[in-house]
Amino acid sequence: MATSAVVVLMGACVAAPAVGYILAPFFRRRGKGFEAGFEDVGAVDDVPIGAWHLLSLELIEQNGWDKRRVTQSVWIRRRGPADSDIDVLSPICPHLCCHLNWRPDASKFICPCHGGTFNSDGNYLSGPPPRSMDPLEHRVESGRLLVRWQDFKNGVPERIPVLA
Repeated sequence: MATSAVVVLMGACVAAPAVGYILAPFFRRRGKGFEAGFEDVGAVDDVPIGAWHLLSLELIEQNGWDKRRVTQSVWIRRRGPADSDIDVLSPICPHLCCHLNWRPDASKFICPCHGGTFNSDGNYLSGPPPRSMDPLEHRVESGRLLVRWQDFKNGVPERIPVLA
C-alpha cells in the first residue's frame, strides 16, 4: 500500500508541471495597468506640437506557449494642446508592408519600396498603395499617450484588421 502511494505521489509531481504548461495560455494576464492592448508610448507633453514624430512601443506577442518581445513604431502628430488634437498612424505601407518615411521638406509620407505617397494627414496621393495609411486607436490617460497596435491586411482597398 505504501509503495502505490509513493508511485501516485511521484506521478502527480511529474504531471503537475505538464498540466500547468498546457493550461498557462488560458490564464495569462493582460495589460500593464491599462486596458488590454493599449501600450504606453510616453508623455503627451514630450511630443512637440506641429510635426510628425516616430515613437516606439514594445509589445509582448504570445503564440500559444511562445512569448516574445517585439518593438513596433508609430507616427504621432500633435496638432494642438488638447488630447483630441493627436493623430497616430501605422508606419506600415498598405501596399506591401514597407515602412513609410516622413519627408518634412515635401510634407508627405513616402514608401521607399515602390514610391507610394501620402499627404501630411496620411491620405493616399499616388503610387501602388490601395488605400490611405492606417490610423491606430489611441487615448490619453494621466498625461500618457496609450496606443493600441493593430496589423492590417495589405494589398487590399478595405482596412481589414488582422487578428493576432
